[in-house]
Amino acid sequence: MNIRDALRNKCYFPALALTLTLPDVCGAVEYPKETSVAKRYIEWYDKCLGEAVAQIEKQPYLSGEVVYNLRNTFLHTGSPNIDSNKVKEEDNRLDRFILILGDATVILESTFFIDTPSVKYRLIAVDITHLCDMICNAALCYYEHNKDKFGWDFLITPQESITDPRKPPEEDLIISLINEKLEAEGESFRVKSISKKSNKDLISELLDKIKSDKKLKQELDEGKTVHIEKGDISLDVTFTDHNWQVRGKSDTPLTFSEDSKKEVVGKREAQIRSFFGEHFKEKKYKQKKEVIIRAVMKSKTKQQLNIALMKNFSSEETGAIYKKLKPLIKDLPGN
Repeated sequence: MNIRDALRNKCYFPALALTLTLPDVCGAVEYPKETSVAKRYIEWYDKCLGEAVAQIEKQPYLSGEVVYNLRNTFLHTGSPNIDSNKVKEEDNRLDRFILILGDATVILESTFFIDTPSVKYRLIAVDITHLCDMICNAALCYYEHNKDKFGWDFLITPQESITDPRKPPEEDLIISLINEKLEAEGESFRVKSISKKSNKDLISELLDKIKSDKKLKQELDEGKTVHIEKGDISLDVTFTDHNWQVRGKSDTPLTFSEDSKKEVVGKREAQIRSFFGEHFKEKKYKQKKEVIIRAVMKSKTKQQLNIALMKNFSSEETGAIYKKLKPLIKDLPGN
């Protein structure tokens, strides 16, 4: 368990931070309909640890309310202390709370209190390892007896599975999750695979295939429509007036010239780079040349461009760059 590893390495405060969240987790499981976090936390703690930590009458002890108070002050303000003004139980309104940084081999817990008509003083000192062990043991015991109540709904994956160029093992799981959602929403189709290629890449491959297939090329030259599929892409292709006309299942036609791969991207990029050379001659802009060009290339509206620039430049710099780009982006939608 990470908490015990942290304690063994004397990383006391990370261990305490994790430990103080355990009653949150268990309380949410035990009382799923209770909306008050405080009530869930305190009731679970008192139910599972109350008898073990309760002292003789009027003597202060580590009650659910005290530990919940410690949880709030430590996790929210970074202070491992108790705010007695927020403790309702009078016997547990501590004048002093002492956290001992130790391995629970000398002092586990010590209580001191004076309760007279003229003087009231309450103090608790507790070893941090003992406190963590006590809560961890209770949480583990609760989990072992209530596994059926826990429903974990999250995905954790090692970094290697994301950077590995081969198919990540989680891909099948992702496909399964997507299909579950499609089924729940009443959709009839299902995802079979996740393509790492864009539709544009797949369409280009399809056009290349048609060019290299004599039979398909002949059909197109005769004015026929050719149906072709690759991966999840299904297209109807015609060739008229030296242009490829590509239509998906329900898409509006997309028109590509024979040199589409060069023409669609190449001309636009050349235009942007030429514009940049003419209008961005200052050194500060040249250092960010590729960032600005990429932002313009990827943006389909003026708003998208503005957002892309703001991710890399200050508001003042964005305004100056945007102003320089206005002649270039005048045809983009938006204001």
